[in-house]
Amino acid sequence: MSQATLPGGPPEEAEPHPPTPAPSPASPSPAPPPRRDRRVVLGLVGLAALALVFRLEGRGMSLWLDEGLSVGIASHPLSEIPAVLRLDGSPPLYYLLLHLWMLVVGTSEEAVRGLSLLIALATIPVAFWAGASLFGRRAAWGAAVLMATSSYLVYYSREARMYTLLVLTTLVCVTAFAHVFVYGRRRWLALFVLGLTATLYTHNWGLYLALGLAAATGVCLVATDDRRRLLGDGVLAAGVVALLYAPWVPTLAYQAANTGAPWSETPDPGDLVGVLGSIFGQGEILVALALVGLPALVAAGRRWRGDGEGLAVVALAVALVVSMVVAWMASLVQPAWAGRYFGLFLPLAVLLAALGVAREGRRGTLALGLIAVLATQPFTKFPGVGSGPQQKSNMRRAVVYVDELASAGDLVISTQIEAVPLLRYYLGPTLGYADPTGLVEDPTVVDWRRATERLEAASPVTGLAPLVDDLDVGGHVLLVCPRTDIDEDSLDWFVLMERHCRSLRAALDDDPDMELVLGPVAPAPRGTPSASVYFLVYEKRG
Repeated sequence: MSQATLPGGPPEEAEPHPPTPAPSPASPSPAPPPRRDRRVVLGLVGLAALALVFRLEGRGMSLWLDEGLSVGIASHPLSEIPAVLRLDGSPPLYYLLLHLWMLVVGTSEEAVRGLSLLIALATIPVAFWAGASLFGRRAAWGAAVLMATSSYLVYYSREARMYTLLVLTTLVCVTAFAHVFVYGRRRWLALFVLGLTATLYTHNWGLYLALGLAAATGVCLVATDDRRRLLGDGVLAAGVVALLYAPWVPTLAYQAANTGAPWSETPDPGDLVGVLGSIFGQGEILVALALVGLPALVAAGRRWRGDGEGLAVVALAVALVVSMVVAWMASLVQPAWAGRYFGLFLPLAVLLAALGVAREGRRGTLALGLIAVLATQPFTKFPGVGSGPQQKSNMRRAVVYVDELASAGDLVISTQIEAVPLLRYYLGPTLGYADPTGLVEDPTVVDWRRATERLEAASPVTGLAPLVDDLDVGGHVLLVCPRTDIDEDSLDWFVLMERHCRSLRAALDDDPDMELVLGPVAPAPRGTPSASVYFLVYEKRG
C-alpha cells in the first residue's frame, strides 16, 4: 500500500470547484459561515482568554538573570546580534524578534515579557489546527486545551526568554512532518522546512529534534511502499534546511568550542525518566493521560504498517523518545540539562496525548476536563488569589536601597558574571560594571568563553585594585553577591562565586581608603539558589 494512501487521519481537502460567476444584484447574499466554524472561533477565543487570566498571575515580578541577558542582547543593533551571540551560546531568532518587539513596545518589564505571552497564546489556535489537520476535530480540541492549560507555557509566558517560541516552532515543524512523511502530503514540505529551520535558529536543542525526526523518517520508510518518493522528500528537506542553517554553523562551532553551561549538573537516569512529568507539570496529569490515552495510542500503534494514524503515533513517539535520549546523552558529555529546555518535547507529547484522549470518546473528554482542572487549579490561579509563583530574583527590590547612593562613574562589581546585564538594566548605563576578572567592556552581554577558567585565575589584586585606584574620592563601589548555600555537593561555579565574594569583601574592608556605608542589603525573596543577591556599598574616602 502506498504511503500517500494510508488510511487514518483526516482526508486531504477536495480540489476546489471551478469558479462560479459573481452573483447578480438580485441574488441573495452569500451564506454566513457555518455555525460550527463560529463555535470553533468562539471556543478558541474563550480558551485564549482563560489562558490569559492564568498567565497574568505573577506578572510584575523582577526580571531575573536570563531575562536581563535577553534584553541586553536584543538591545544591540539588529545586524550585530548574531556576532554578539558568539559570546553567549544561543541562536539568534528570539533575540532578533525581541529587538523588533522592543522597538514597538519598549523595554519595561511587562513590555519585554509581552512577546513570550503573545507567542504562548498563539500556540492554542496553532495546536487546534495541528490536531484537526492530523487527527480530526476532537483531537484538535484536546490539543488546544492541553496547550491552554500547560503549566510549562503558563510559567514561561512570564519570562522574556525563547522557550514559548521554541514550543511554537516545534509544533509547526512536527505537524508538517507528519503530513509529509506519514500521510504523503508533499505540499506541506515547505512548511516543514520552515518550521525545522526556525526551531534550529531558536534553540540549539533543535538539533536533537532533527535527529528524532530523522529516526521517525526511518520508521515511515519501513511502513511505505513508496520509499523512493519519501526518501526524496527527506533528502530534499534535509538539504534545504542545511542550506538555510549553514550561515549559523560557524558561530555554532565557535560557541561549542568556547562556551558552556557551568551552572548545569550532569543528569542521571532519573532525570530522563522525569522529563514527561516535568512537561505536564504534575504527576497526576501524566497518570490520567496514561490511564485514558495510552491504551488507545497502543492500539493505534499496532496498526502502524497499514494505517496512517497508527504510523503517526509510532513516528511521533519515536521522534519524542529519540530527541529526549539524545539530549540526555549530550548533557552527559557537556552538561546543559535544564527543565526550561523541555519545551522542545511539549508539542510531540501534546499531539500524542490529544489523539489518545480523542479516541476514548466521552471517557476521554471527561479525562481532558479533569486534566485541565488539575493543570490550572482555577480557584488559585486567578490574579491576586493563592500564593502565586515563586519569584526568581530580588534585584528590583535590592536596587531601590542603593539607587540613591549610586551616581555616574561609580563602580558595580558582581561576583556572578551572569548578573551583570540585569544590574545594568536596573541601575542604568552611567555606572561602570565589573566582575572578578575586571571591567566588563559590554555589560549587556555575558562572555561565557572559558568562563570557569577565567574566574579561577581572577583575584582582587588583578581584578579589583586597578578599578578602585581609578575611582574618584567620594565615589562608590557597589559589591553584589549571590545568596548561595554552599556545601560539599555544590557545583564549582557557585563555589567560585562565594569565594570571590569573600575575597573582594575582605579586600575592600582592608583598604584604608574605602569605608562600608551600606549593607549587606538583601531583601526578600530568596528565590532559587544564586538568583537572589545582596549589596554592600563602599565609599572612597581618601
